[in-house]
Amino acid sequence: MTTYAPAPAASAWPTEPAARRAHALAAVEAVREELTLGAVESEQQRRLSDRSAAALKGSGLLGIMTPDDLGGNVVGAVTAFEIVEKLGHIDPATAWTATILLEGAGELATVVAPATARRLFADGLALKAASLKPGAAERVEGGYRVTGRWDFVSGLHHAGHVGATFLVDDAEGRPVRRAAVLPKADIQVLDDWRVLGMRGTGSSSFAAEDVYVPDELIYDPMGYGQREDTPLARLGMVPYVLQMHPGMVLGAARRALDEIVAAAPHIRRGSRINLSRPPALSELTWFQRELGELDARVRSVRSLCVETLTEVDRVIGGGDKVELPLLDRMQTAASLAAKTAVEVVTRTFRHAGAAAILEDSVLGKLVRDLNTISAHGVMSEAGFESHAEFVLGLQTPENRRMV
Repeated sequence: MTTYAPAPAASAWPTEPAARRAHALAAVEAVREELTLGAVESEQQRRLSDRSAAALKGSGLLGIMTPDDLGGNVVGAVTAFEIVEKLGHIDPATAWTATILLEGAGELATVVAPATARRLFADGLALKAASLKPGAAERVEGGYRVTGRWDFVSGLHHAGHVGATFLVDDAEGRPVRRAAVLPKADIQVLDDWRVLGMRGTGSSSFAAEDVYVPDELIYDPMGYGQREDTPLARLGMVPYVLQMHPGMVLGAARRALDEIVAAAPHIRRGSRINLSRPPALSELTWFQRELGELDARVRSVRSLCVETLTEVDRVIGGGDKVELPLLDRMQTAASLAAKTAVEVVTRTFRHAGAAAILEDSVLGKLVRDLNTISAHGVMSEAGFESHAEFVLGLQTPENRRMV
């Protein structure tokens, strides 16, 4: 196995796993106030605010999937989930954008040749955003010329590179998916992100016209990396996403429960109409039963996610790759987390009364954001269809489709 000399870090994280986990979780708390303020700006600007981006970069959190020798501070799957869960509690759009950027950096660090990665990361963490929508590419000597328009590119405004996907025929004439790494300077960012929820992700489109990309910057976005000396480098693209995205929605669901718990003693239904003083929401047994159920549901889905990711840590820590049975468990946990989170934020929103419909309402924003997240492929209820196919024995590694 090739060894790599660690790159110097301005603020080195501990190397022992437990100490690194504690440091990472403390890093989220250290920037919580900045990210909370930045989330308001992000919502207004329709992209991750500069304030939030600076806080995330300075904290080291965007390096948790990048090998240490390239300036990162890689953590295990459970710790990554916990970090994103905390970010989701602060703001789902911030958590989503951070996750996409740190996943992109980790992917870029491992899918290209080590020498190429060292060049890309020479000046610091190389953040990448990407789209799986295929564009067009023409094979030329030494590489490809790439043209197209790619949409839903979260984190685009703060990425130094983008991954532009395209389809080509392999040696047997079958279509295969490939991606080209383009510098931000070679693309045009389009101002078209106007949506119901997750406005702060800045998931705009970009266009490229006849951009030459050498073979060293072409990779398989659905495949594995060219180095495997860190556990997370052994994850393919889909597990990259599935290990952390459930964290952000469950963090958001927990935020919704915290909000309604704080508000319930002050909510008195019918107080504007009735002459008598109605009981507080927190005093009503039906609400207590409702709150107890919602809390239990969030805790149970979280336990499923942690149990599944603990197995991921065991598998990749032992040098193996995530195979179909475990991948199916990850997908099912992600879909269940998203469905549960949407139901929790919707039900807390309904109990909060008129205050929840105000423009600056936390619960109103969570309803918009979580329903938007659930439209994403790997977080949608279509994941249950894949799980059923697996349970029924209809699915194999060869015929498994992305949801």
